[in-house]
Amino acid sequence: MGTSGQLRRVEDRLTKDLEQTTTPIVRLGKKYGVSKQAIFAFIHRKGIKRPNREHTEKCSICQGLIRIAQKPQSEFISSHTIKKQLGLEKGNFLYHIGILRKKGLISQKFGRLYSIKLERAYQIYFKKRLPVSTIGRQVGVKNLHSILKRHKALGWDVPDPLFTYDGNERRKRLKRIRRMKKG
Repeated sequence: MGTSGQLRRVEDRLTKDLEQTTTPIVRLGKKYGVSKQAIFAFIHRKGIKRPNREHTEKCSICQGLIRIAQKPQSEFISSHTIKKQLGLEKGNFLYHIGILRKKGLISQKFGRLYSIKLERAYQIYFKKRLPVSTIGRQVGVKNLHSILKRHKALGWDVPDPLFTYDGNERRKRLKRIRRMKKG
């Protein structure tokens, strides 16, 4: 028997679940022993309107995401760190963050940093007066300078580095060192 035959037997219960609850389609598929695609096709065939989930005020996950997003320089917190702080799995994280981005409650850039090494590099970049190349070596990111440029070009709020490189000063210092070695 195919999925449509399985769903015919439970059509009334499934219709009631779909119209009155906000249970995810994946969970309903497991409950009725069919795939999420079969449930989705059933919804469209029958023209069932699902109730909207109320988020932001009632959802603890959304509240946690908003709280983290309000911290200074929150767009430079990696998605791994956010998921770890809130104890979330990838799918759950993406679902809630997508809703908050659509509603404009969090920045579009929040949660888009995927590298923990890059998160550490930004933390050092904001706090210490070090050259970008040194920061990159410390955290293991080879092309940190180009990443900073790219993020700045994409509209991220990347401040100018605390350390400014002066090539002339370096040349003078190298000349002094060479003279000392010769002389």
